[in-house]
Amino acid sequence: MPSIREQIEALPIAEDAKGVIHEVIKRKGKVDGLKRMQILLAIINSGVAIIILVWLYKLSLVSNVNVFELISYLGSSTASTFFLLVAISSFIYSGHVTKEHKKEKQKYDDLRREAITYLRARWDIGEGSLLRDRISSILDQGGINLIFYS
Repeated sequence: MPSIREQIEALPIAEDAKGVIHEVIKRKGKVDGLKRMQILLAIINSGVAIIILVWLYKLSLVSNVNVFELISYLGSSTASTFFLLVAISSFIYSGHVTKEHKKEKQKYDDLRREAITYLRARWDIGEGSLLRDRISSILDQGGINLIFYS
């Protein structure tokens, strides 16, 4: 079966319409990639948080010291300092990816709305409406909704 890109190229529509559709597909790919990255970072951050909590719990069981001595121990150990830096940087990067995802999602939604408006045709059955329906069904295979806004 031909790819979505090949199916769009085969349609008898203007090049600027094809350009808009290809840009919608490209932005959808970016949004999906950032969403997968968010899921991966959430799993990593959860694992890091669990490891830190278990580690601190075991340290508190072994020694009867107060919290300030535990913190000084964490600062004196090179491995623990490195692990805490990895955890902090992972959380910061996760925040950055979340902001980037929101920005790209908004760009994608705006362009999708523009494409829906651009491809509007009369509602009676004709060449334009049949083409619009065909474009919508092809893009729906890739998870892109061009039938309505929300």
